[in-house]
Amino acid sequence: MSLWDMDDTARLLVTVLLASFVIERVVATVAFLTETPKGPERNAKIYRFLLTAVLGAIAVWLAHIRILARLNNNISPWVDYPLSWLVLVAGADKIRDLVGGGGGGGEAAKPELPPIQINITDKDGHLTMDEVQPR
Repeated sequence: MSLWDMDDTARLLVTVLLASFVIERVVATVAFLTETPKGPERNAKIYRFLLTAVLGAIAVWLAHIRILARLNNNISPWVDYPLSWLVLVAGADKIRDLVGGGGGGGEAAKPELPPIQINITDKDGHLTMDEVQPR
């Protein structure tokens, strides 16, 4: 493998990662803006998937992302483009997990900790209990 081939492979990897990240962020933004408290969640998931699918197809087409072509030059584009699209769309969720996104931009809720109970017994046998709430 020559240095030029390695440069193309690195470029393809970076392109896939960036396109996946951009797709995930756009879908998360649209999901946040269209979020309704009592709306049907099923329809929202379908629309998010369709948006992800369309953005993935555009990215594969415009950036000429061909994953199998990097591994084997004898692969038909009819096989390579759909597989590259699938890797890109499936990778968008993994990129979200990697960077810790999820849309909305709000902080995650902190788990509620139970109060700390302190028991003090003096030399006369008198028990004093105190509770301290964690911060």
